[in-house]
Amino acid sequence: MDTLRVLHLEDNPDDSDLIEATLRLAGVALEVRVVTDRQAFTDTLQDGWPDIVLTDYRVPRFSGLDALEVRNRLAPDVPLIFVTGSLGDDLAVTTLHRGATDFILKDRMARLPEAIQRALLDRDRARERRRLDAELAAERELMRAILGSVQASIVVLDGSGAIVSANPAAARLVGHAPASLAGLAFWDAFPAPTSVQATREQVRSALEWPQSLVGDSWPMVTVSGRMVTWSAGALVNPGRPERLVLSGIDVTEQRQAERRAHHLGNFDRVTQLPNRAHFLAALEQHCRQRPTAGPQVLALMTIALRRLREIADSDGEETTDRICIAMAERLRALQGGSPLLGRIADNGFALAAELDRDGALECFAPQVLDALGAPLLVDGRQRVVPALGGLALLPDDAAEPRQLLRAAEAALHHAETDANQAYAFYTPALSDQARERLQLEGELREALDADDQLALHYQPQLDLRSGRLIGLEALIRWQHPRLGWLSPGRFIPLAEGSGMMNALGIWVLREVCRQLARWDAAGVRAPVVAANLSASQFASPTLLADIDRILAESGAAPERLELELTESTSMRDPQSSIAIMTELGRRGLRIAIDDFGTGYSNLAYLKRFPVSRLKLDQAFVRDLVADADDRAIAHAVIAMAHQLRLEVVAEGVETEPQRALLAAADCDAIQGYLLSRPLAAQACARLLAGGAALP
Repeated sequence: MDTLRVLHLEDNPDDSDLIEATLRLAGVALEVRVVTDRQAFTDTLQDGWPDIVLTDYRVPRFSGLDALEVRNRLAPDVPLIFVTGSLGDDLAVTTLHRGATDFILKDRMARLPEAIQRALLDRDRARERRRLDAELAAERELMRAILGSVQASIVVLDGSGAIVSANPAAARLVGHAPASLAGLAFWDAFPAPTSVQATREQVRSALEWPQSLVGDSWPMVTVSGRMVTWSAGALVNPGRPERLVLSGIDVTEQRQAERRAHHLGNFDRVTQLPNRAHFLAALEQHCRQRPTAGPQVLALMTIALRRLREIADSDGEETTDRICIAMAERLRALQGGSPLLGRIADNGFALAAELDRDGALECFAPQVLDALGAPLLVDGRQRVVPALGGLALLPDDAAEPRQLLRAAEAALHHAETDANQAYAFYTPALSDQARERLQLEGELREALDADDQLALHYQPQLDLRSGRLIGLEALIRWQHPRLGWLSPGRFIPLAEGSGMMNALGIWVLREVCRQLARWDAAGVRAPVVAANLSASQFASPTLLADIDRILAESGAAPERLELELTESTSMRDPQSSIAIMTELGRRGLRIAIDDFGTGYSNLAYLKRFPVSRLKLDQAFVRDLVADADDRAIAHAVIAMAHQLRLEVVAEGVETEPQRALLAAADCDAIQGYLLSRPLAAQACARLLAGGAALP
């Protein structure tokens, strides 16, 4: 849910403002409607607008209990939380018995975001249970209709249990003609390999005490695997009859439907591994059975597959599904049939094992990550999908399974933000980091809508032959109201992990075009300005429409805008990349391949890409003076690019010897701290107007 819609019954504006501020500070994107009377409250509920209801207990002329009664009648599915100054134990119990979801005291407001999250999760789970129950009920109803349209299996027995007669449906059940069943004992004619003795005893009981067993039923599995429920039907004679009528109903499909519904609710659709809830239930059961003391610890490892979102954007969900299936098989092989394995997120798994502190624990994470990191053949391509891990131990890091899972996920996030490690163990400090991350993520969403937080700085690009400034690269910065200026390395991973990269990319493109228009209005002639396209933005189906709209709104000339995309992004789907780049070129925009040399390139496709520049990655520039291999790579890239009629811009140039070597290699242009750090728009304008000079 992108925006939480909150219906708030509160007559004190200060309290309603405090609650809204608390939620926004916790990173909740919300829309609030504050009401003070029954009519407004009822109308809003009837409109189906709110996701959740917050109410004070004491509101003049329309109390919280009145609101609870209206909610129960009109929208029982919507969670309702009392947020009140005081509430005695008796009243608290009363509200919960009448259907309230929770209650929060106003002096403990910090609990409110978590209570809302828990209430919404419980609501979603209840909806899912109802959906599955409805699906199962529909299948059962369908089965009843089917069974009602055909004859049941009818068998008449004599006093010894021998078959007197059987109808065609009963005969078909065992693959015989009806006449061939006459005279056979029921348990011989309808063999049940796993319950022969039980079937014999059930039929004999029905013959001996028919009145008490009429309408009773018992299950039987036939030789062919069909599940049949038999019952003693109408008696031929009252008392102690010589004849007994048995009716059998084939319930195989019904049982299969029940198993399917159970499977849908507990297992991942793609990998068939337990889902998050079922994995957690298995973990809880394991913890109840494990000894409270002993030499072993329960190690829980959460796993994230890197780049899975990018692969989905470029190659489609079917490809990522196949990757996840293959990864699940590798994890199954490691776990050896243990139930403590599940898929707990779109790009994540979890597994747990009892390990000795000495030896096995140390090897656990590397063994898992090595298995997952081995090359994988998917769709005819060999792929390496790296994985990261987070580990937490019970009882060291948590007292119960849910805490253990949260701790492992906090450790996983730490590993995701640390480029130097593939896995991390939980420490108490990570919980604070997780809270800070969630807060920062919410603040980044707000910053996208604010006018004064995000900003672009521009780094000059210098032509090595003429010494002229020929371009600028736009680099985003965030002036956080609490933390000050933040570099992209601090918040770009947040945007990638929370699905904000496309929105952030659109903001950058819009601001670049607006700045070009502002410079034009001020009489400052700017060169080409480059902006980066993320993998998700390049794969967005609205990319071309977004760019058309931004150019039209700003009035910026498209030929003064250059779009940079990484080598890896361009090669994920080369045919699609060619089509998109061609459309961008038709609009007059320039295209550059960024970070060239660090990814995978197929030169047959590269020569077909309608690009004008390659940007030599700073990884090859950094040690250019000392490393002969880097010099050879730089020379090769520059020579190849010129053969393809492409310009080369070297990134990360920081020293004069680096510039000299690049000039000697016939590199076209450079960019880096040797020339200038990224400049704010005003400082960049002075540079463009001639009021500042490059070295």
